[in-house]
Amino acid sequence: MLEYRIQKALLSGSQSPAGIFLLHGYGSHADDLFSFAPYLPKNHTIIALQAPLNFAPYSYAWYPLQTDEKGNITSSIEEAWQAVQLIIENIKELIKIHDLNAEDISLLGFSQGAILSWAIAYQQAIKIRRIMALSGLVHESINTQQPPEFVAYASHGVQDPVIPILSARESIIPLSEKYTTISYNEFNDGHTVSRKNFQQLLEWIEKTNL
Repeated sequence: MLEYRIQKALLSGSQSPAGIFLLHGYGSHADDLFSFAPYLPKNHTIIALQAPLNFAPYSYAWYPLQTDEKGNITSSIEEAWQAVQLIIENIKELIKIHDLNAEDISLLGFSQGAILSWAIAYQQAIKIRRIMALSGLVHESINTQQPPEFVAYASHGVQDPVIPILSARESIIPLSEKYTTISYNEFNDGHTVSRKNFQQLLEWIEKTNL
């Protein structure tokens, strides 16, 4: 079981709460995105997962990244998909442990966590109702041929030096133009989540709550 942080839903009665799983970026940690928890819906249980690879204090990753001879960041497709399976297994287990509503599970990922959110949602090995993919992209190894069975909020900074804006535009805009369930948004940011972006995200979450 991965290490995680949890903020339990405030509910009356015996109903199972919806869940939002937070997936941090490369070199970060569970407490990073868990700082969003106080602003997320109180009727949801918020769980921030911590990636398994530890490179330094407070520095974790879902799968390794390398730099090729041209200075481009690369990764192993096999290791990335292993991370997808690991996250899915942990989500399934945590749904049982915390009695979450398996029909109302959302993913909120940043950077590497956003890339994984797209992969998990499209793989359909587990039902994901919503994803919030911040500063990420849809990797070419993800099969996007079928209409998405989820709704998505994607955002990216036009000044992003880590994952260039072109990568997001090329992989996400075609999907957002084809499917109204996918919302793509750009901000005058770097590789971060600005207050304006976060506020717009919260408004989207409110609109898409059941």
